[in-house]
Amino acid sequence: MAIIVRGATCSLGEAVVDKLLSMDIDVIATEDSHRIRNETLLKYSQAKLLSQGDGYSISFDGSKADLVIGENLIIHDLIPTRCDRWMPDEFKSWSTGKEYIGKPRYWLSVIDAANAIAHLANSGNHYSNLHMCGRREWFTEDTQAEFEMLWERTSQGQSGEFTAQTLFGHEIAGMEAKPIQEEASPRPDLQPLHNALVEITGDGWRPLIPLRTAIMTMIAGMIG
Repeated sequence: MAIIVRGATCSLGEAVVDKLLSMDIDVIATEDSHRIRNETLLKYSQAKLLSQGDGYSISFDGSKADLVIGENLIIHDLIPTRCDRWMPDEFKSWSTGKEYIGKPRYWLSVIDAANAIAHLANSGNHYSNLHMCGRREWFTEDTQAEFEMLWERTSQGQSGEFTAQTLFGHEIAGMEAKPIQEEASPRPDLQPLHNALVEITGDGWRPLIPLRTAIMTMIAGMIG
């Protein structure tokens, strides 16, 4: 079964196309960028990238499809791999030296999101009212500490002049034990997504990409 991917011009849409092709699933998409990005994979893979055809459809632009991102599947707190419509306000502000204080987040890597979406689509099932985000709560100050450390490290990498303070002694912010609070920041209900993925993969919803890795990838895309 081929999978139609519409409006995949954002980092998440591109990651879904890449994941589907890596699973040897034929993809139908009109953007030339997917062929350029996956030129080597397509050369050695059985999967095909087609410009037209029939199949299960995913939409990233709000158009009608079997799975509409933003309608059937609501994605929260995504960390993109470049500046696109998913870029959170926090990172926009901090990258320009501005202050930003916001609510706690349940950060989610594009890679984890794309992997799950690819499996949902490949199942051929229809879904409604699914929510997706990370499982762990991150306070603004902890996210900012991670971002600023990685941003400074990347800036020094461009000049080739690293400082010991930047390279060493940085434990991951926010990893200390937290007391259970009655009014903790509410997390979207992940149980329907978990149940759907248990039926498909047997693993359920288990995002694997660490926050630091997701932020590093995003910074590389912002600067590059």
